Amino acid sequence: MSQLAPIKITVDKQAIRRIESDLLHIKNGAPRAMSLAINHTLGVTRTEASKEIRKQVKLKAGYVRDKLKIKRATVNRLNGAIQTPTRGTLLTRYPHTRYKNSDMGVQVKPTGGKKRMPGAFFIRFANGVQVIAVRTEHGPGLGRSEGLKVLYGPSTSQVFTDVKDDLQAPSGNRLMQRLGYEADRLLKRQ
Repeated sequence: MSQLAPIKITVDKQAIRRIESDLLHIKNGAPRAMSLAINHTLGVTRTEASKEIRKQVKLKAGYVRDKLKIKRATVNRLNGAIQTPTRGTLLTRYPHTRYKNSDMGVQVKPTGGKKRMPGAFFIRFANGVQVIAVRTEHGPGLGRSEGLKVLYGPSTSQVFTDVKDDLQAPSGNRLMQRLGYEADRLLKRQ
């Protein structure tokens, strides 16, 4: 998974101390409330991150959601993360068209049209994955797969790096609200 800098969320330390003292009589009360709040916030932040990513690149929501993995918090480990692989995204993941003159067109940005790519063509790997490639070398003696370059577009990790700063403040506020909700819920159960 990714080694990118995480979203840094700041919390109100006095509110945390107050919740810890309120839940002192409940076994693992504060850690339970915190882990539940963190996990809820991660889910909502992943959805918001997916929407922001799709404002910059034309990928399907399901694909982006699958790439944004959540590492959940537990009572013993009170931190969570949204991770994404750093691998590039194949151009076939974006809307693409083959034109009559055998050129390809790919739309990476959500606005505008498809960009023509003269000389690009489809190839299929042995595992069945279809990709867009261009020939980089010509001449005799080249094997079937020699001299080919597979084309990639912006990866989800690249775009996530761009949008994560915008998500920090709303996520911190949401975490504090949810922490208060989870603490109240635990207190009402007792």
